[in-house]
Amino acid sequence: MRPARSHSAFVVAALVVATTARAQPQLTDSERRLVAVLQEDIPQILRLVGTPGLNLAIARRGGVIWEAGFGWADLERRIPMTASTVTHSGSMGKTYTATAVMQLVERGQLELDAPVNRYLGGWTITNPLGGREVTVRDLLTHRSGLAPNAAWSVRRAPTPLEAHLRRAYARERNDFYGGAASPTWSAKAGEKYQYSNLGIATLGYLVQVTNPERLSFSDYVQKHIIDPLGMRSTQYPPVQDSLHIRPEIWRRMSRGYAGFGTARIPTPEIYFEDHPAGTVVTVPRDHVRLLLAMMNGGTLGGYRLLAPETVRQMLTPYQQTGTDAEFEPSGVGLVWNLRDWNTEQRSFEHGGAHMWGWTNHFVAYPDLDLAIAVFMNQWSLPDDGQGARYREARLVIDLVRGWVSRERANTPRHLPVRSWAWKVSYVQGLMMVESTNGALGIAERFSRTDIDKMVRGAAPRADRYRTIQWDPAGFRAGVADLSAAELTPAGIAAFLASDRLQVLPEELPLIYLELGGRGNLTDTRPR
Repeated sequence: MRPARSHSAFVVAALVVATTARAQPQLTDSERRLVAVLQEDIPQILRLVGTPGLNLAIARRGGVIWEAGFGWADLERRIPMTASTVTHSGSMGKTYTATAVMQLVERGQLELDAPVNRYLGGWTITNPLGGREVTVRDLLTHRSGLAPNAAWSVRRAPTPLEAHLRRAYARERNDFYGGAASPTWSAKAGEKYQYSNLGIATLGYLVQVTNPERLSFSDYVQKHIIDPLGMRSTQYPPVQDSLHIRPEIWRRMSRGYAGFGTARIPTPEIYFEDHPAGTVVTVPRDHVRLLLAMMNGGTLGGYRLLAPETVRQMLTPYQQTGTDAEFEPSGVGLVWNLRDWNTEQRSFEHGGAHMWGWTNHFVAYPDLDLAIAVFMNQWSLPDDGQGARYREARLVIDLVRGWVSRERANTPRHLPVRSWAWKVSYVQGLMMVESTNGALGIAERFSRTDIDKMVRGAAPRADRYRTIQWDPAGFRAGVADLSAAELTPAGIAAFLASDRLQVLPEELPLIYLELGGRGNLTDTRPR
């Protein structure tokens, strides 16, 4: 049976790359093949997770090599997502705030291990649980003792930063459920990692009161980070509205959606009083430039953002977090999350989300000469936590990382062009063999008659977008390929790592998502 030709308007748009996608002239042959894979696979991600739109930028060799938009920036008005669509980046803005703090540390305006109270000028922050005073470093590493909070989200115009901070620190309870769910403080300074928007907002206030030009936090970041890095479509406003964002940026803003199963509901206007914790509005090609500067020892385009030693400090693991099994950072530097830091796959990164409509991620792999920013205009609810929130973006990121890793290892994959239905059916064939001959331990392999019977009796169902992912030829190929392998965990792993596998290894998680699960072919638990 062939895939159904009928598609909803959403799927039709999602399956086409926006016309503003641009492949830069410096693409290598391998990168051109990667782009072709992304153009095929990203629409499948949108279809599977229900996200209206996605845009991204991939950078190598000191600059963006490819950027694109997929799907919709606004469903109601049928505005396509393009490479130039602006997003609310959420907590990714924390990396700008940390950069501003470290610029002032370099200039002697702040000291990393000085008490925060030294700089407040007339009011103080006191951790009621005792211990030493909270330092600048404590706030940068989320070890101040402040409990997690919701960025003091409001539906009205936010209170000016200093007045907000004074009021927030005067309260014994934070903003979850009107203060009923959590105290403001839940540990002594330095005792443990606890992600705090209020702590990062406090750092933004320190930038505001210690910079010698007496610029507001937003103006300081614009002058010393955004503009000199050539981020022409980026601002860090105190309020994310048309009064505070430049018109040429505001009119390209995507609409965010809360995803409730099959329903996508436009997010209401939500503002953050903790605005230095995450109100950057930007596009992927701009945002990735901060990663490029950090990868280049603090310099980009002739501008020295930070000294190399400062970059090293920011990217030194200070502690294990152990707070989110899905996210699994191997440590936290100064704001940056660090993964696999002692391997060739090491990365520094940060996610970001704006309630309840945008989830984003950007990551740099220094040893792979690779940086990626991925923005999506949906926040799925119920929310299963930080790891799940960014899983959709990581499907794209991990595909790119895997491709570049194999390129660096001189083990590229040159696969024939296959339809998505063929790939899905191929993996169904693999899983049928693994489940029968592997998990059940049945030695007898499927005969041609067995396979014909399965294909003849197959009854594939259309999904909610009226598409059918079934191709008998793919299923037959999958059965044949894995039947020829040694069906032990080690043998299956060897097959998946070999050239005999006829899909990309990085496509497997996405195909399993298509099939309704997140398992893997080496899972030997009884079914």
